[in-house]
Parts: sequence; C-alpha cells; structure tokens
Amino acid sequence: MKPDLFTRLHSPYYIVAPDYSTNTDEARCLHHLCHALNLAGEEAYVTGEGCDALRTPLLTQALIDTHLRAGRNPLVVYADSVSGNPLAATNVVRYLIGAGAAAGAGEMLVTRRIELAAPGTQVLTVPLADDAAYAQSRALFARQLEEFIAASQQRFNQAAIAPTESATPVAPTTLAAAAAARIFPGRLARPLQNSTSAAPMRRPVVPVPAAAPAKRKKRLVVYSVESTWSPCPQIRLIRPFAHLQGDWELIWGIENGRLQHERIANADLIVLHRFTPGLMSIPTLQGIFAAKVPVIYESDDLLNAIPHDHPEAEQGANWKEGIEYAVRHAKAVVVSTEFLAAKYRALNPAVHVLPNYIDYDLFYRPVPADDRGARINIGLLGSSIQPSNFALVDEALRALTERYGERLHIDFVGWECPKGWEGHPRTTFHSFVHQYVDYAAQLREWNWDIALIPLASDEYNQCKSYIKWLDYSAAGIASIFSNVSVYNEVVTHDVTGLLMPNSSQAWLEAVTMLIESPQKRQALASTGQQEVRDNFNLRAKAARYGEIYGQYATPAGTGLQ
Repeated sequence: MKPDLFTRLHSPYYIVAPDYSTNTDEARCLHHLCHALNLAGEEAYVTGEGCDALRTPLLTQALIDTHLRAGRNPLVVYADSVSGNPLAATNVVRYLIGAGAAAGAGEMLVTRRIELAAPGTQVLTVPLADDAAYAQSRALFARQLEEFIAASQQRFNQAAIAPTESATPVAPTTLAAAAAARIFPGRLARPLQNSTSAAPMRRPVVPVPAAAPAKRKKRLVVYSVESTWSPCPQIRLIRPFAHLQGDWELIWGIENGRLQHERIANADLIVLHRFTPGLMSIPTLQGIFAAKVPVIYESDDLLNAIPHDHPEAEQGANWKEGIEYAVRHAKAVVVSTEFLAAKYRALNPAVHVLPNYIDYDLFYRPVPADDRGARINIGLLGSSIQPSNFALVDEALRALTERYGERLHIDFVGWECPKGWEGHPRTTFHSFVHQYVDYAAQLREWNWDIALIPLASDEYNQCKSYIKWLDYSAAGIASIFSNVSVYNEVVTHDVTGLLMPNSSQAWLEAVTMLIESPQKRQALASTGQQEVRDNFNLRAKAARYGEIYGQYATPAGTGLQ
C-alpha cells in the first residue's frame, strides 16, 4: 500500500501481448512483465489470454472506461515486433525483446538486452523462467523494474487528464466516435467475457468548456454480432466512420451477446449488419423496426444465398428469412458492388453501392526487390481455397510444385487446408487470421510474391467485392484473378493484375510467367499499388459514407420513420 492513502494513482500499464499459450519468448516475456508489475503494486493488464499461474488480468472495455473516466491515461507497452502505433496510444513504451528497433517519436525505449539498443538505454531483463540464472539476478531485476516504473510514470503521468470539478462528465458510451477514430482493434478488442461484440478503447475526452458546447454528432447504432476487431465491421463501418468522427458517433447495439434496446432511444440511424438479422427472430426485428428510427441493412456478401461448399452454408440457410425481412423493411440497403445491389433491388428499390476502400498505410509493404535466386512465395487466402474455387488451380499448382521444387513455396490461409495438400512439403497451412489489424500485419510478413484469387462463376462469387485486390496491391503483391465481374471491373489486365479464364492451363501459364519474370512481377505489383494508393485510399473516400448514410439519419426524438 502507498504510504499516503490519498496519493494519486499511477497510470495503468496496457501490455499488448499475444496469448500466453503461444509460448514464444515474446509472449512469455510480456506476460511475465505484466505479472511483475502487478506484484510490485502497479496496475497492469495484457491484451492476450494469460496463464493461470501468473497475475495477468485481461484488459476489458469496462476497465478501459473506468480508467478514462478517472483521468488515468494508460501507458501502452509494445514489443519491437509490433509495427508503428496500431492502438494510437498517447503514451508508448517500446520494449526491445528480440529484433531490435528504434523508438518512434515520443516513445520511451526500453530493452531486454543491452546489445539491442544504444548505450544508455534503460535495461529491463524480464526473466522467462524461475531457474538458476534468475536466482542469481533476482535483486538486479527488482532494481531494474523499480527504475522502469519510476521512469515511465515520471515521463508520462504528467500527460494524464485529471478529473476536475469544472470538467464535463465523460459518458460511458459503447463505441464513441473517438474510439472509432483511434481504431483500437486486434486482440485488445476481442469479444470480452464471451460476448459476440466488443467495443474498442476510447481515448480520453478532453473537457469542453460550457461556453463552447460540442457539436452534436449523428448517432449510428450498429446491430452486429461480429466483433469490432473482425474484418467486415472494420472495413465497412468502423474505419470509414473513423474518418468522419466530427460528425458521427458509432454505438454498438449488441454487447455481451445481448441486444441493448435502450441505445435506440437517442439514435439517428440503425444499421443491421450482414448476417446479424438472420440470427434474430422476426418479432425481434419487428421491435427494432417499430422504434421509429430509420434502419439500413448493410452487407458486402450475398448472405441469404450461400453456396453449399461454403464453410457457413448450413448456418446461411437459417439466416435467409431474417436477412430478407430486414432488406424488405429497411429504409435503404447499402452494399459493396453493383451485382449485389441488383440482387437486393428485387426486395427493396432503395439500394446504394458503396464500394470498399482500404486504409492504405495499414497494408503497405514495399514491392519486393528483383532477387532471381530467392524462393518464390505464392499465397491463396479465404474463399480462394474453398473447393469450387480452388479446383480451378489445383492441377496447375501440383504441376508447378513438381517443376520448381524447393524454389517454390505455397501458403494456404483459411478454415481448412485444401484436400490432398495436407502435409505437402512445399506448402504451409495457416488458420484464418480473424483480427483485421493482425491480418494486415501477417499479410506483410508472409512476403508473398504472387497471390492467386480463383473464383468459380456463380452468383455468390459475382456478388463479392474486390477487397483482395486492394489488400494484395497495397502489400506489393503481383496477383492473378479469375476474369469475373467482381475483378474485371477494377483490374486492368496485364497492368494492375492478371485476369485469367477459368482453365487450368491458363492459370499454369500465368503463374509460370510470373515465376520466370521478376520484372513482370514488379511491374504488376508496383502499378497495382500505385492505383490503390491514388484511387482507393479510404482517407480520401470516407466522405461518401457520410453522404449516403446522412440521407437517412433522422434527428433523435423526432419520431420519423
């Protein structure tokens, strides 16, 4: 206990860490750091699942809200493996564990091993095991930890916002616009305590003097069972409206798996997102539509007609009734492609096409250099390895692995490895990366030279968006696509990508050409990257979201529907 009972509390530590179960040195180091800080009387939390044997409480939205209301601005600890400041934190400690990196502007640099940093950098050698080495250095570590706590609190605690009598109270909203602006996704915003939806952390709200009242923002209540860190809410709602934070406030209408009906009371607009209405009963949907607040149905997939070989086909059959009820009764429908719009106009004429855009900087990776002796990495992700789509390239890939041997490596990313490829010596299967920011980071780290996007010619695929072209192009990857409407509307053949007919021979020839021609790979990747940066960067396109959604937003309390 502190000597003075009324001494102001230190800022809490939020340690961005993978799950302890991964059992990497980085995970163990970060979780043990959290444990040590808590044993030392500080308040520390991790963003990944911890170990029962350690005092590593999981950071939750309730804790975040409590700290921010109290003016306790957190200190966020990143390992050197984390690129940039994805949490947009104000107070950042960069902890060099393995690779070594320079601190960003305003960051505090700490190192686990002195050889990773310049002389004079503070050393904090967190032990990974209770062994003989730790027994000999126990006192040294205790001193290092004490010095770290003192230095970090002294450096950053002055920036914390203390509550005052004149301060405007901070209302604990589920998803304030400031939260959307800072996009606090990834593992921190995982579903909390078995919820199906969680809100990102909000930055502290600076009190506004009474003489200058804040502008009232449009309140958009989102009914989505998809967690805020997952791709679709990020791409279609959270990130676009983050760029409109001055005018819009997003509020999540589902929390801990329960509908928060009271949040409709102050709403200007309601969004039923993707398959969420398919999980609701018709009486529940009727209750939402009876609330006298305009409702929009939003989706970027034809989720009421999922093909039989899709991993969610069985669930999709149960979604159909609720989705179609929502589409028919909504004030408007917002979708990502014209083909999908045509499908829904049969149920509701007020359909708007709002294409997908991308936060370019999140995915950017320099185009790989021309290294003729290097291994060629090919990637297929998500729907590209579903049976009906993968069948288009299966034979070609087998021929290529035979021809190029160890010079070629293939990454499969999805729900399950394509049949017949399990354990293949030239391939690696990765489970689908569900957290959007983690996926972007992983895509850069896979270092793909070529990506394949085969799509069978069916209605479901025609309704998909060109999001993979955006992701792969921003990441500097030369890509080959099936020549279907979803891609031939944006990809210029032989300029920003390759468009192939759905024949095995065509795919074999196209991939062979890119393997043999580093110059061609570079040209396609560079031109595609430039096209996405110039014409599909979300920062420049976000105003379109405000224009479309703004047409239907009704000032709260007017009772118009």
